[in-house]
Parts: sequence; C-alpha cells; structure tokens
Amino acid sequence: MYRHTPDTGVDTGESTDADQTGTTARARGSAGAVVFSPFEELAPAYPNEMADLRRKLTRWLGEFPLDPESTHDITLATYEALANVAAHAYPDGHGWARLQATRTGDTLTVTVTDTGCGIPATRPRTAGLRTSGGRGLVLIEKVTDQSDIDTGDTGTTVRMTWRPPSLRDAS
Repeated sequence: MYRHTPDTGVDTGESTDADQTGTTARARGSAGAVVFSPFEELAPAYPNEMADLRRKLTRWLGEFPLDPESTHDITLATYEALANVAAHAYPDGHGWARLQATRTGDTLTVTVTDTGCGIPATRPRTAGLRTSGGRGLVLIEKVTDQSDIDTGDTGTTVRMTWRPPSLRDAS
C-alpha cells in the first residue's frame, strides 16, 4: 500500500496506523495470482496538494491496462472530489484529505474523505449557468459507474466506482 502520513503532532482528525509502509508495486500471491496493492495517501487540503495527489493516483493507475478514456474519467472525477475538499470542507481553517484507491477484479474504487463541515443538504443538483461552481458532484455522477456520497457535520466521503472495459477484458 502506498501511504503518506503527516508530520508528527499534526491532528488529522483520524487515527493513524504507524506500522503501515508504502508501495504501489504488484505482488504475487501464494497461488500465483497477481494482487494489486491499494493506494492511500493523506495530504493537507490545499489546491496544490490536491493536484499532487491526482498525479500520484495517475501513476498508480499506470499499473493497470486502462484505456485512455477510463484513466481520464477516473482522474477527472477524483480531482473534482479533491478540489471540493480544498474549496469547501474547511471554511474556518486547515484540514486534511484522504485519497484511497483499490482494484478488486475488474473494478476500480476511489474514495476521497475529509473530516470537514459536510455538504449542505440544500446543495443544487444541477449546475447554475452563472456560478463559479456547482458542477463537481454532477460531473462525478456522469463519469462514474457508481458514486456514493456520505456527508454530515463530521466530514464527507465520496466513493466512486468504475468497471473499465479494458479491465474486464484483462481479467
């Protein structure tokens, strides 16, 4: 598993697992089946850090036989979720974003989590023509096979799932 933990003494609002180390390499299981290591990273919720997470996820996705359209959709939706964390989750100060990604069979799942203020229940379901935002969640719904949002005043989790044709063919 690839994992980044913040500096000692930084409160992320989550528990830490100090004994986990990072890797993105494939490993062979005892039966010879290829097992893909999950991706996980925690970063400060700043726009430049979110862009860095997107680049790291793109490198991890390079381990798979993905077609360019699937890679584009996955990185686009993930960046939208990360950008929402940087822009909206922590209006009164600094916070963290956790990015996790796994491959199980022919399914890729990406999860973006924060411990911020949550998404208002009255959020618009369609983007306004004269707004500078409001399109991220709509876009995520359009480019994923499935998306789930769990939000409340203790944070938000956006879970996005894809079944790219190239992974179905490779399995």
